[in-house]
Amino acid sequence: MAITNQTVLKKMASEIQEAMLQHSDELKVREHVRSVKLLADLLLEEENTAPEQTRSVEEPTVEEVRKMMGTDKPSKTTESKPIDHDDANGSSIFDF
Repeated sequence: MAITNQTVLKKMASEIQEAMLQHSDELKVREHVRSVKLLADLLLEEENTAPEQTRSVEEPTVEEVRKMMGTDKPSKTTESKPIDHDDANGSSIFDF
C-alpha cells in the first residue's frame, strides 16, 4: 500500500499544529519537530527512489507458484526408489 504525498503532508501539518499548541514544553515541541523532519525525509527519499519503483515486476507463472507453494508434484527423475537390502525390513532407516 503506497502512502500518498498528500497524506504525509497532512500528517506534517498535524505535527506542526501540535508543536504550536504545546509551545511551552520544549521537549514535546522537539518531539513534534523531529516527526516533521522524519516525514519530510520520507517524502524526499521517495522522490529520489521513484524511477526505480516504476520498473514493472513480472507476475509469477502458475508453474512457479506451484513450485513455491510446494504443490507441484516432483518429477519422476527426482523420485527416489527404495533400496532393497537383504537385512532391511522396511523403508525407514530405523527399521532393523
